[in-house]
Amino acid sequence: MRTLLAAPISAWSKHRRKSFRPSMGNSSSNARRRASSARRRAESTPHLLSPVPATEPPTRDRPTSQRRSLTDLPATQGGIERGQEAVEDATDQLGYWSLLRHGYENLVNLIIRPPRAQYDVDELGPVEFSLASTRFRRTDFSVPVSRQGQSMQMQCSHWAPSTPTLATMPCVIYLHGNSSCRLEALSVLRCVLASGATLVTLDCIGCGQSDGEYISLGYYERDDVQTLVEHLRGTGHVSSIALWGRSMGAVTALLHADRDPSIAGVIIDSAFANLEQLVMEIVEHGRREGYTIPNMVVKVALKFIRSSVHKRARFELRDLSPIDHVDKSFIPALFVAAHKDVFIQPHHSEQLFEKYAGDKNLIKVHGDHNSSRPQYLLDSISIFLQSVMCIDEAQTLHDPFTGSGMPWHQDAMIQRVLQASLAGDASDDDDDTGDGPNWACSACTFLNVAKRKHCTMCGARANRADVHLDDVVVDATALPVAAVES
Repeated sequence: MRTLLAAPISAWSKHRRKSFRPSMGNSSSNARRRASSARRRAESTPHLLSPVPATEPPTRDRPTSQRRSLTDLPATQGGIERGQEAVEDATDQLGYWSLLRHGYENLVNLIIRPPRAQYDVDELGPVEFSLASTRFRRTDFSVPVSRQGQSMQMQCSHWAPSTPTLATMPCVIYLHGNSSCRLEALSVLRCVLASGATLVTLDCIGCGQSDGEYISLGYYERDDVQTLVEHLRGTGHVSSIALWGRSMGAVTALLHADRDPSIAGVIIDSAFANLEQLVMEIVEHGRREGYTIPNMVVKVALKFIRSSVHKRARFELRDLSPIDHVDKSFIPALFVAAHKDVFIQPHHSEQLFEKYAGDKNLIKVHGDHNSSRPQYLLDSISIFLQSVMCIDEAQTLHDPFTGSGMPWHQDAMIQRVLQASLAGDASDDDDDTGDGPNWACSACTFLNVAKRKHCTMCGARANRADVHLDDVVVDATALPVAAVES
């Protein structure tokens, strides 16, 4: 059995000895005896973890050498993968059990100061591009926000038609996850624009290129959203507004929804029901993995975490409880959960869904917390947005290429499809694999015919585990959502 939280135990024990044991005798003699005793204990307990070497932890503004640049990823890879690269790197560098082993300090950083996503604005794509014969333009702007009396700038981007046919258009605000940034919105760009809405995304305060040092997993981010909503309404170019959030962004949307009934709808992808519940589940998962984590140590660590978070970021962990807000929310909601999400497990979405007061749907998909979402989910979301935002069908785009591929790669996509069509069935790579359902590429979500072994669009190899579409769970009393059945 392995023992975690060695650093907190040691620190707590030292504090206890210092606080409750009177100093007796010569101090240097006591120090030598304590050092000798510590060596004997270490030699007699080989099962304990070895001391962790002292290393400088990664900071918010200094990426470690292990972090890969977001530009290193293939251009065909979806925006979620590009935006969530920082999350995966953070998990590698500060894995949950490593965090526990190194002490509660790193757990605090995971909550309020995770590694900051580093990127260039150019990675958001070209300023202008075409999609389904319509020209679109991206406008980058900043919005002043106030956080605990300090004035900060929040960086945002807005994709809209270059020459809109309507004076006001519906707008979807995409809210990114923990340790992520605006790049994450690229995965939903095509879906939202084709639905007839515009897309706005932001770097939350403390994330990406926005000001600020700390995040709050939704507690203060809801105020960022409120400020952005007021800014958009003030422009006079926006009609209805919907929120689409993932992970931390989903929690933010839930915390804002019950206080702003003017929001047309919310999409909640992988939100936790209660933060302290989530922390305890991570600890319990560690126990199942074979780590010894005494309950007393967990309680002491949680106390330190609460105190540190409140001292630095000025909010209470107990207040991060979306489950306490959903019974007061009446906005139409679409909940999403991934079957293999071991971080925020699907039962969190189920609990939120059951208690939610408004019209609601729940869709479960294959994959994990950071997996790209399948095409049938994007289709369902598109129909959901058109319904709750009252988008006229004439405003929707007939996009020949579905999925999360970037719109500005359309010419290359067309060329690839034409080349594949001219090649016919002569390629050994695409021998008929037998009858079966069409499959959505896990890399770019392009819908391929059953016989192809590789994606026509990006060349990724078929993963048959991604083609099963029988895992859609929809509430019969909810709003209509397109659920694809195999």
